Amino acid sequence: MRTRHKQPTLVSMWMLDVFCCALGCVILLWVLESLSSTEQSKKARNALQDLSRTKNELVATLDDLGKTKSVLNATIQDLRGSLAVMTAERDSKDQDVIRANADLANSRKAVAVATSDLKDAKNRLAAANDDLVGIRGDVAKMEERAAAALAEMKKKDKTATDLNAQLSSASSAEAMLQKLLRERQKDLDTLNSQKKQADDRLSDLDAKYRSLQVDAKEASSALAMSKKSEAELSAARSKLKNMQKGTDDSNATIVELRSENRKLADKFDRLRIDSENKFAGVAMSGKNVVFLIDISGSMKLIDEKTPDPNKWPGVIDTVGKVMKSNPALEKYQVVIFSREAKYLFGSREWLDYKGEESVKKVTDALKVTTPGGDTNLYEGFDLSFRLRSTGLDTIYLFSDGLPTSGVGLSPQQEKTLPDNQRVEVLSKHLLSMLKSNWNPLHDNRKVRINAIGFFYESPEVGAFLWALARENDGSFVGMSKP
Repeated sequence: MRTRHKQPTLVSMWMLDVFCCALGCVILLWVLESLSSTEQSKKARNALQDLSRTKNELVATLDDLGKTKSVLNATIQDLRGSLAVMTAERDSKDQDVIRANADLANSRKAVAVATSDLKDAKNRLAAANDDLVGIRGDVAKMEERAAAALAEMKKKDKTATDLNAQLSSASSAEAMLQKLLRERQKDLDTLNSQKKQADDRLSDLDAKYRSLQVDAKEASSALAMSKKSEAELSAARSKLKNMQKGTDDSNATIVELRSENRKLADKFDRLRIDSENKFAGVAMSGKNVVFLIDISGSMKLIDEKTPDPNKWPGVIDTVGKVMKSNPALEKYQVVIFSREAKYLFGSREWLDYKGEESVKKVTDALKVTTPGGDTNLYEGFDLSFRLRSTGLDTIYLFSDGLPTSGVGLSPQQEKTLPDNQRVEVLSKHLLSMLKSNWNPLHDNRKVRINAIGFFYESPEVGAFLWALARENDGSFVGMSKP
């Protein structure tokens, strides 16, 4: 069989495809180049426009510069002329400048001295301002003290009135005694005068009697006169004896009156001292004192639901007054209690009483204390009596209610007893502990407990605080609502 060969072709299908692809790429490149050329042409046209505007502006600027150069040249010529004139004037005024420089140097020295003086004056002014601030602070403190003293003086008006009444009564009694003493003294002077007269008469009678005894020649007549004189002498002596007895009685009366006068003066002094050392009827005493202060929630309430913003500040003010009213106070400690008790300043050591400084320390600490919680009197007294071994002799209790919590209830009573019975059981237990454990007689004395009650409404509160104070050699006073 004869083999036939296919005629070769110049263009095959795959070559056509390659050609078409190449043509597409060329067309794409041409289009992209055309777009790029168009964009560059546009930018070139814009650049030419900007260049044209810039050229115009440059031409205008060159024109302005030419004009300005002309003006400057003219100005330079004028300035050169002025400079020449000024140079001439400067040469003529050198001496004036020298003198002015000398004056300026002197002025600068004066300014330096004045500046130094001003600086010293500013320093003195600053020191004076500091002193003024201190003085104003002192004045404010003095005004506060004056206000407190004025309030204290107003509150003591009633006590002063009572004292003046007692003083008036004592003065009246003293005046009566002085009048009686003057009358007795007058009687004594009268008796002394009568005694002198009787003595003179007795002297005369004695002289006559001696003369009669010496004259023996006139015995008969002298005997009769002697008998008469003896009778007169006996009567005078009897009268003198009576007068002497009256004088002795008057002297005894005068001694008794003087003794009564001294007793009245002593009584007046005691009344005055007692009135000065009392607070609302409570005698201020005690060298080593614990101030036991109730900070339960009721101490800021006027009743169970009504707040009273003035009650707690009033309690603090009363504590300060009691401290200042005790002339014997040497050592003190402050115990505060509500649900629990603690020492106000943390330590149980005695604090030295330093007058107003100590009062301010205590009242400032109480002002930042907020009342709240139950009334656990047991804990307060237990903490206070721990100081008995180191000299405790007096406790001042500041409270407004009965104990509501603390030791004294059995677990069953804690769960079942109503509030009024709980208070009764706790009160009896507290009084019993004071009598048997905390405050029995020791060396024939007890720790004195004074109670100051605030705004109490129920008779039970007053009766409890009164009994507590009475059984412990103290006093009770109730502070009424303002």
